[in-house]
Amino acid sequence: MSISEPTGNEVTQIESAFKGFHIRTRQHSEIDAKRIEITQELRLAIDELLATSAPLEELEETRKMINQAVVRLQSRPHSHEYTGPAESSLAPMNSFLDRSPIIGSINPLSVPMLMDIEGDGGKDSIVVGHATFTAAYEGPPGCVHGGFIAAYFDEVLGMAQSLSGNPGMTVNLTVDYRSPTPLLQQVVFRGWVASVDGRKISVMGTLHHGETLCAEAKGLFVSMRPEVFQRLLEIRQSQPT
Repeated sequence: MSISEPTGNEVTQIESAFKGFHIRTRQHSEIDAKRIEITQELRLAIDELLATSAPLEELEETRKMINQAVVRLQSRPHSHEYTGPAESSLAPMNSFLDRSPIIGSINPLSVPMLMDIEGDGGKDSIVVGHATFTAAYEGPPGCVHGGFIAAYFDEVLGMAQSLSGNPGMTVNLTVDYRSPTPLLQQVVFRGWVASVDGRKISVMGTLHHGETLCAEAKGLFVSMRPEVFQRLLEIRQSQPT
């Protein structure tokens, strides 16, 4: 696949798109709101499926009901915001906030985590993320799986490094687990920029449950050139349906 060099206006648009990953680009429509409601139901369904003692007959009936819903959605055209396959199975790129597997309100894989910024929004600010992990995220008994903790750190530190003004992608992420992270209780992630050296952005973070330090993280991000982000978009557009 050939990749053409972006023009000046295209560079500005691409940079804006990447820097705006954690910024809502439009208000929720009625359809968006309904998708959020469905997503919330799906999260509840996941929790119930893990815990239920329903007999085989009821489970089979439930499977049929879910299948009917899937077939109904599959029968409709799939949307794609960028020029590409009309029937793409990828979610529209309208807002990273909504489709993110970590913070996305329309992604049933997410908790989702609620994120905020302490400070003026500059590189000296602190990103704060609140999350309550359900049983679907269990690793050790009663505790959050360490892999999910790492993923959520990546999101928090990713948002923190974006405050540097020239954000990039994760190159390295190191997590030190200090204490088990409990399920079904609110935990707080924090992330901040430690230093910037050219294109290298070093970030640090913590995870607490109350006063207990559950984990610490260090990350290295490298600023992304606009043409690299454009290449990722073009690869996404070429994904098979």
